[in-house]
Amino acid sequence: MEAEGRWRGWQNAERYDHFVRHHAIYGWLNEALAERAELGGATRVLDLGCGTGATTASVLSRIRPDAEVLGVDASPEMIEVARANTLDPRARFVVAPAASLAEVARGPFDRVLSNAAFWQFPEGESVLAQLAERVPRGGSFTFNVPSERRPEARGSHPFQVALARAVEARTEEPFVPTARRFEPDAMAAVAASLGFEETLREELVYRGRQGELMELMSIPAMITPIAADLSPAEADRALAEARERTDPDEGVEVAWLFVRYRRV
Repeated sequence: MEAEGRWRGWQNAERYDHFVRHHAIYGWLNEALAERAELGGATRVLDLGCGTGATTASVLSRIRPDAEVLGVDASPEMIEVARANTLDPRARFVVAPAASLAEVARGPFDRVLSNAAFWQFPEGESVLAQLAERVPRGGSFTFNVPSERRPEARGSHPFQVALARAVEARTEEPFVPTARRFEPDAMAAVAASLGFEETLREELVYRGRQGELMELMSIPAMITPIAADLSPAEADRALAEARERTDPDEGVEVAWLFVRYRRV
């Protein structure tokens, strides 16, 4: 199942919203992303893959009173939670996959943001082409990607290793990572062909605890790619076993790549 489809369902929306509220990493990501999007003069902002509205909240705290934000996400349940979470009249939310922006998002948007989502879209180049039609000259698209998604990335965190071993024990097959890769140079070349110039490529490191990764994997959409060959009950048991083998208070460093393309 593609990434956007995995996020359907109330269990995903509610657990994700709970995670964002009770753990620091998404707040850190949203603040870092909004800061790098240079929102001071923005009048129309698109939050692509908006989830339950946490990125929109960071945007709203930075834009002027007469500006507006449109949040787009493929999951109706995520959008419903975003609407419930967001009382600011400058924001509205619509349901649509990223590849169907043309149907729901009429430009221009002088700023576009995508927090922890763009690299998961099955048609990233098509999405970027649609953004090129909606972002005017001088506007920008800012997004972030886990650094481990780059082809040259190496290494895993203890909990990730423990979970992979627990899955292997149940499938009796070697664990093969299936996460979508992101190649910064290749995407920058696509962006350039569409009239964008890369003006930022910066790696930041989040410092937290293994316990955050454990809680993140309790969201069905997060564990599904790792345990795709297991039943939900078996996946839960694998998750519990990995938890037992990992110290939740052990420190963890997670690197993220922040990228900004400006329309020229």
